[in-house]
Parts: sequence; C-alpha cells; structure tokens
Amino acid sequence: MRVQVFAAALAIVFTGSAIAFAAIGVRAKPDLVVSSISHPPSVVFQGHSFQVRDRTRNRGGAAAGRTVTQYYLRSDSSGAREPAGRRSVPRLRPAHSSSGIATVTALSSLEIGTYSVIACADGARAVRESSERDNCRTAATKVVIKKPPPPV
Repeated sequence: MRVQVFAAALAIVFTGSAIAFAAIGVRAKPDLVVSSISHPPSVVFQGHSFQVRDRTRNRGGAAAGRTVTQYYLRSDSSGAREPAGRRSVPRLRPAHSSSGIATVTALSSLEIGTYSVIACADGARAVRESSERDNCRTAATKVVIKKPPPPV
C-alpha cells in the first residue's frame, strides 16, 4: 500500500514542472533574457540617437513582473559601458516575450570610437530570477561614434 501511494505521488510530481517544484519545496522563478537585438547603424554622431529593436523573453517557470530592458554602449577601446537607453517591458508569463523599439543615445560626452550595443533584460534588477547571468545580449554588428560635422 505504501509503495502504491509513493508511486502515485511520484507520478504527480513528474506531470509538470510547477508541480514538481511545489512537491520538493522549491519555488519556480522567472528567467528574463534578451533573445534578439537588431543591428545598430554603422555610424552615429556624438549627441545623436538611433533606434534598436529587441525581444525580451521569460524562459523561467514563473511570471515576471514589469521591468525594463536597459541598453548600453560599450567602448571597444576602454571596455567602459555607458547607459544609453531603455524600454519598458510588461509582466511576462512563462514562455512569453515582449518586442519593442527603444531609442539609444550616443551622448556628446562619449569618446570617438567603436562601440558594441548591449541590451540587458531586467536592467533595473527588479525581478528575482533563476539566473542573473543570462540577461544580456550584444548586437552582432558595431557602431562607430564620430564627431558631428561642423555647421554649414
């Protein structure tokens, strides 16, 4: 009789991950990732902006509250990472995603040079996730920041 009860309990545990987590006392958590980011333009002038599209996805087993995807420009020469934009992301249920467009600004104070565009899910770190190490994605192409041309 005990073996049958134990076997039935195991069958319930393996029917779904949420049930499995509850049965062993572990709560499922969200896991936010940037699953895609568009290419930036090849050249941008200091003080000017451009638009980037991303898809932020919840790979975890629980819903994630509202958050932001934060954009950064990382210098190839110094490695410095400067905040450059953000977009709001609504509450995401497990396996759901949010696509959107954000404006990224190359501040006038940025050094001239080549930069990578990075998008990080949960940029404000407002959501406790199962993994905080997989939040960011770097665009496949880089952007060159140049001085703006003199006025005519």
